[in-house]
Amino acid sequence: QEYAKLSMLPGGFLTLPEHFFCDDQQDKGVRIEVPSMSFLIQPPNGRKIGFDLGLRKEWKNYSPEIQSHLQKRLPIQTAPDVSDCLRDGGLQPSDVDAVIYSHVHYDHVGTPSDFARAQFIVGYGTRNLLKNGMKYHSAANFEEDLLPEDRVIELPAPSRPILAAEAFDESKFKKTKPLETFSPHCDSTWKPRHCFEHTIDLFGDGLVILVDSPGHIAGHLNLLVRVSKHKWVYLAGDACHHPRILNGQAGMAEWEENGQHLCIHIDKQKAMETVRRIQNIQRMGLEEAEVEVVLAHDAEWFKSNQAVVWP
Repeated sequence: QEYAKLSMLPGGFLTLPEHFFCDDQQDKGVRIEVPSMSFLIQPPNGRKIGFDLGLRKEWKNYSPEIQSHLQKRLPIQTAPDVSDCLRDGGLQPSDVDAVIYSHVHYDHVGTPSDFARAQFIVGYGTRNLLKNGMKYHSAANFEEDLLPEDRVIELPAPSRPILAAEAFDESKFKKTKPLETFSPHCDSTWKPRHCFEHTIDLFGDGLVILVDSPGHIAGHLNLLVRVSKHKWVYLAGDACHHPRILNGQAGMAEWEENGQHLCIHIDKQKAMETVRRIQNIQRMGLEEAEVEVVLAHDAEWFKSNQAVVWP
């Protein structure tokens, strides 16, 4: 039995005010420098898959709105970026067959134009988010032309009640080509697997599993990767932003801004439900193998796992 190889691709750093994320942080002055991690997944079938692309190296190429938001996240470091890291290990961005975006916040989308051959796999509602934005959040700026139209695969709606903040008029969007065009052995209907209600087995071999993980923003996806007989790695994206939330020491923060009641997640209750499922799989393991959970911005995990940096 062969398994998937998982490598970390450092995607830059940004600085977050901790009180926007963790409810146990009352001091508004505490700011933490965090990585924006991306990953390279190489299953035995020879495909090369990116999960997220980190920060954009030429950050002046972000939209003016995103640039202005970035001023609140300084200092940032955007070089080397994911493309540089791939090249350092002997791969070109054009060698990557597909990029799966956990979601399309600016610190995860990188420079998609570098990935000239890749299919971009995104969660349900992502194209609507890029086109119409979100009406209820400060970091809610997106780039309408982010994705190459002919190379985007938007996953179908999971069979759960769609959150109010996720709802949009589907008739305004032509369906993209299905996931099966990229992976013929895949069935892109969402199916329950373990404690997750909605998953898709990307290659039909049980090694790379897409997981619907609602609550953060529309289309938020996680990835479960089987790296050995005894181990899975669960790439949790922005399911939560700090290991203290994952281990139960802190809750998700809320705050008031311009008379609005805000949270970094579109649906805090749903986001906590997603975190509880992740905690469950972390505690119980899966198919007699342990599950390591990686949050996209976990600075401690980043420091202690330099050995898995590509190549």
